[in-house]
Amino acid sequence: MRTLIFSFPFLLLLCWGCRKECRDADFGGAYQFAIPATLSPAKDTFQVGDTIHISSVFSDNIFERQTQEYYKLENWRFYPVTGIDQIDLVDTPLVRDALLSFDVILPEGFDYTISNFTSGTVALIGQYNYENGVYSLEYNIVPRDTGLFYFFHGAEQSFDDDQDFPGRCPRVPSNTNVELNGGEGNNIEFLSASPDPHYNDWVLLRSQERFHDNGGYCFYVVE
Repeated sequence: MRTLIFSFPFLLLLCWGCRKECRDADFGGAYQFAIPATLSPAKDTFQVGDTIHISSVFSDNIFERQTQEYYKLENWRFYPVTGIDQIDLVDTPLVRDALLSFDVILPEGFDYTISNFTSGTVALIGQYNYENGVYSLEYNIVPRDTGLFYFFHGAEQSFDDDQDFPGRCPRVPSNTNVELNGGEGNNIEFLSASPDPHYNDWVLLRSQERFHDNGGYCFYVVE
């Protein structure tokens, strides 16, 4: 009985600590996991026929921005998505099918394919490979047309929020942010050259969320 007497307050204290930790993590939004990706060569202007390489390789110990901690996400479904918009057209400023102006070269063994949506949007979607605690996804794009393009490589993990991980607070959703090229500028200033206010105004108003956290990159393609 004495053991129970001393254990019960300890359990209460432990549970209170867990609840407090979760309250501290319940920031009115979601976990914000950050995963890396690179686009190379990191140039502002490419020529038709150039090869642009995109790679995203990282450990399953994922950094979370809100708590400033690492969490182990095993067999996690990130739902990567890649799109390209041509943003310099005057008559039809918004073109979300510009991926069709590029050849996509995917190494063998990766699940990443072109999808056509009813909205007219064309994007690459699929999953990361996961092996020995490492996630990986690599592909090349080769431009066939000239213009000013907005590329993004994001992740839509919040679509599948029943996934769990050690230390997760109940009912706190999860989002994934893609840090492209270490969070560098990635030619974001080129958005101002677009005639479309979606790019030259709306995206820039909240550039961290709408560009940098979505793996954004702008570039010109010339002959």
